[in-house]
Amino acid sequence: MPEAIETTKRKFYKALDSLQNPRAARPVEPAAKRVRRSISTSSTVSYSTPNLVVGSRKDDSPARPPPNFSPWSSETFLARLKTFSSVSLWHPKPEAISEVEWAKRGWVCVGVNTIACKGGCQKRVVISLEATKQREDGADSEEDDEQDDTDHESAFEDALVGRYRALVVDGHADSCLWRKAGCKDDVYHLPVVRATIWQPELRKRYRSVHQICESVRDIKLKALPYETPGLLSTERVLADLPAGVLGPPGEEQPTPEDSLKALEIALHGWRGSEDTGNELLHCDACFQRVGLWMYQPGYKPAHSSIDDDAGDSAIIDLVEMHREHCPWRNAQTQKSAGSLSGLNASQILQRVVSTCARDHTRRSEEQQRAGAQREDDELDDDASIPASPAPSREEVEKLDKERDSRLKKLKSLFSIKRKGSKLP
Repeated sequence: MPEAIETTKRKFYKALDSLQNPRAARPVEPAAKRVRRSISTSSTVSYSTPNLVVGSRKDDSPARPPPNFSPWSSETFLARLKTFSSVSLWHPKPEAISEVEWAKRGWVCVGVNTIACKGGCQKRVVISLEATKQREDGADSEEDDEQDDTDHESAFEDALVGRYRALVVDGHADSCLWRKAGCKDDVYHLPVVRATIWQPELRKRYRSVHQICESVRDIKLKALPYETPGLLSTERVLADLPAGVLGPPGEEQPTPEDSLKALEIALHGWRGSEDTGNELLHCDACFQRVGLWMYQPGYKPAHSSIDDDAGDSAIIDLVEMHREHCPWRNAQTQKSAGSLSGLNASQILQRVVSTCARDHTRRSEEQQRAGAQREDDELDDDASIPASPAPSREEVEKLDKERDSRLKKLKSLFSIKRKGSKLP
């Protein structure tokens, strides 16, 4: 009886609500909720997501570029530093206002000795260190003191450098984030110690030099001296490194001489590249490029003289050919700590690679010794077991008789004896 009363009340209030709120005035239920009540799954998808493309993924969307203000990013720093690599746009400057200092504060090169905060405050700075000499009226050239002029020019240049040094920070607008903070001093540090980084990078450079091996085959190289403690020669490194470090084991390798030169070049941060048909050595840290045609035997530049030493000019110094601020050459830019302090990236990488080759050789020798020891132990165990003597003829006959007797007993167990039936 109470359930019937409750049902009647619900019907009554529902009818009262329909009278007070007509259907046109009642709030319409959202379509999404009605769709969720639908039994058909296909109708729900087609109605609630009409623009859904089957198979679309978020990974297909283009990657977002990094923000303009990213002082923690080495990649964006190198991208800004690369804009200063053109010798026609950027001329060498003193260390205090070098391209590294400008790139650390968000500046990029946009013209001839012109930098800008591109993507930030859009401020521009034109750098000019040329001083215009003006003589006073009535001054004779004989009375000019050469030393005083030199000191005056040096002081004037120092003043200009100090002025531009302040503009590295103050050249930005007051609201620009690059004015408040810049990159850290170790942003130019190259991670050449971690195996997950130096091994694929070394492999990439090594294989790129292989592609231009014909241009590298006849040139002369000058590299780090191997008398440094802890460094192995290139021959030892090439022979002792694990098989997968420089490439797949089954890959076709060039001649040993080409492999040695390719490894020597790759260990100093250079990779092979090609530009308009000319084969070059390229550094991805300082963006220096070396044309290999200038170091081929018999090459003579158009402006060469008879007094030039052809022997020295035909040698590529793999360290000194980097720019002065490059970590492959400059230990202060590399900023390594601990036992690697004071070493540039070339020295550190060669020490790491030598250690890897030495450890691989040691592990291989230990495995060989362990395998030889196991074989010796197995031979000793076999020799310690005494050999059983061969049985004599009498023993063999005795064993045969025992076996025959056991077989007879076994047959007797399975044999069935039937008693004869008595006839009436």
